Amino acid sequence: MDKNETLLNELYKNTTMGGDALIDLMDKAQDPKMRSEMTRELEKYREYSNRAAALLAERGLKPEEPGMMAKAGSKMGMAFNTMLDTTTSHIAEMMINGATMGIINIEKQLNSAKPTGEARALAEDILKFEKSTAENLARFL
Repeated sequence: MDKNETLLNELYKNTTMGGDALIDLMDKAQDPKMRSEMTRELEKYREYSNRAAALLAERGLKPEEPGMMAKAGSKMGMAFNTMLDTTTSHIAEMMINGATMGIINIEKQLNSAKPTGEARALAEDILKFEKSTAENLARFL
């Protein structure tokens, strides 16, 4: 697998995990504006996940799903974090932390792999989305 394919797999896993996390959090959000923001973000995560999968398919590859341990850890972490606090502010903070983790991961990939072409363009699009997500969510804190 070359550097672009590796990046596309990471982007697929990250956006899939982001979408899954939103689905898990959505039923905890009571504020209609927050739920609307979450729905918008979920649609974007799905769009980016589909784009990464399509680019991998063009290369004859199937995207790697996030690992079971990563999924389980995410679910348990969210369950623990929302056990006592399901306020809009707390959910926004959790989502900002998730977006920040995505930003860090993508920046690392861009700096180390030096991807090119469509893989780089997709990474930069997702990076912009993650940054704008963190900024948009700040109003809910």
